[in-house]
Amino acid sequence: MTLNTYKTIGFIVFLLIIGTNKSIAQNTKKPNIIFIMTDDQSAVVPLDSEKRIQSRPFGFNGDKQVHTPIIDDLAKNGMIFNSAYVSSSVCVPSRYTMLTGRYAGRSEGPSFMKMHPNGTMTRVENNTEIEKDKSNLPRLLQEVGYKTGFVGKSHIVEHDIVNNKKNWEKNGFQTYAKNADPNDPSVSKKMFENHQKWTEVIKEYGFDYANAFYAGNLREQYNDSLNVHNVEWKNKAALEFIDENKNDPFFLYYSETVPHGPAPYNMKNGNYFRGLDSNPKFTGQGLIDADYSYLPTREEIKEEIKNLDKKVAHAWLRWFDHAVGAVVDKLKAEGIYENTIIIITSDHGNYNGGKTTLYESGTKVPLMMHWPNGINPNQEYNELVQNIDFTPTFLDLAGIKLKNVESTLDGVSLKKVLKGTKKPVHDYLFFELGYARSVMTKDWKYISVRYDKQKQNRINKGLPFKGWKGAELQYPYYTRNGHLGNIASKSSAFYFDADQVFDLVTDPRETKNIFEDNKEKADELKNLLTKSLKLFPNRPYAEFVN
Repeated sequence: MTLNTYKTIGFIVFLLIIGTNKSIAQNTKKPNIIFIMTDDQSAVVPLDSEKRIQSRPFGFNGDKQVHTPIIDDLAKNGMIFNSAYVSSSVCVPSRYTMLTGRYAGRSEGPSFMKMHPNGTMTRVENNTEIEKDKSNLPRLLQEVGYKTGFVGKSHIVEHDIVNNKKNWEKNGFQTYAKNADPNDPSVSKKMFENHQKWTEVIKEYGFDYANAFYAGNLREQYNDSLNVHNVEWKNKAALEFIDENKNDPFFLYYSETVPHGPAPYNMKNGNYFRGLDSNPKFTGQGLIDADYSYLPTREEIKEEIKNLDKKVAHAWLRWFDHAVGAVVDKLKAEGIYENTIIIITSDHGNYNGGKTTLYESGTKVPLMMHWPNGINPNQEYNELVQNIDFTPTFLDLAGIKLKNVESTLDGVSLKKVLKGTKKPVHDYLFFELGYARSVMTKDWKYISVRYDKQKQNRINKGLPFKGWKGAELQYPYYTRNGHLGNIASKSSAFYFDADQVFDLVTDPRETKNIFEDNKEKADELKNLLTKSLKLFPNRPYAEFVN
């Protein structure tokens, strides 16, 4: 062989060695974690007989009416969780649990403790907050070298500011009129400065990076023009975080606003005025004229859905699907796709008004995980998992020994599940929401509704409670939010029943309360509830825990 031939062979061997070493490094490096979450999206597929426009699930959940090919492909080439739940079916407590691994009823945030001093019964709803002085998922990941990022909706810190615009100025935030026009530079400047201030606030809770931030829901920006969804703006921030941290292991909390109200599928004058037909320049940061040419235009997305002969009302799902695709493309371009675990789920469901209930329509969520280096394709897991499990799973994957975590972890690591075990990790799950508590096994569910002493005394005297728009009620809603309580109470004939038992095998949509006919099963489930409630020191709950 000639000298040039030897050189060519040597160069090829060198490339093979480099490629092999890169592959080994990629397989041994701590995985990147991208946690992507929608808002108010159920896993339950609406029945054909239901005419109401629903917040649809993904195609991988079995919904034939939607088009989510990118997400569905990730799910197919990863793991689909068919029995995934959240412990509280409303935004704030669910997010608290996801970022701490603790039930929301353990919160020691200032707003929650003010409402529920130690020794009193808790009423978990949109009142929990991430604590400033306790460990949480991003802080623990930072300690082992992870860069942490926050993009999208928060709703987990500083409730006194988020929910009350009167507190803005004294806390350093700018104010503007509800009808103020972001096209006015002076108005947009205020919005920009508020956004920057909020990003600094969330960084205090363990995040190195924060952008495209919403302090609460869209309406908590208190501006008509900003009360619109903007998938592109958040997506661009997610890509920026990846680009800035591609050389380190990273954790990205990527929290979408769709499909939470204002629903992106609602129309006005023939337009999806809060979704695909809104102004893409209107963001939580004010008026931003950014380049989103890497994504299809909104008109192209609607046209694609029309050509597939599907309802354009569900095109918001494809909108989000393309955003996920952009994340995947970025990971591949940077050579870090194989060692990145992508999780897609929702904070809770809202099928047929199930939000703020403990029925399947509110607590069951879509969940898939995709990780080329760690999860084999075409996997399904049919056993119970819950949002309490995210934090311990991610800590475990990052190499953190769970027994050394100083704060309580109510969940378990799903690492063995990701590696292929089909064994159950939970015998049963616990749920909490307002005045309701629940436990479920794979086949059965028990829901209790109990009240604090003040409310129970009022009930005993036959005094009515104030309902939505002046309605009088025999019993109060589970939550303080009358609007949500009204919708939730109409979603089930059993909402106010003190004791509810459902056979989930024969009645998965919980249409028959069989408590009276199944006292033995009810007692068994009540014992599980008592066992769960004992996990909350100094928190009474009627006759279960005094």
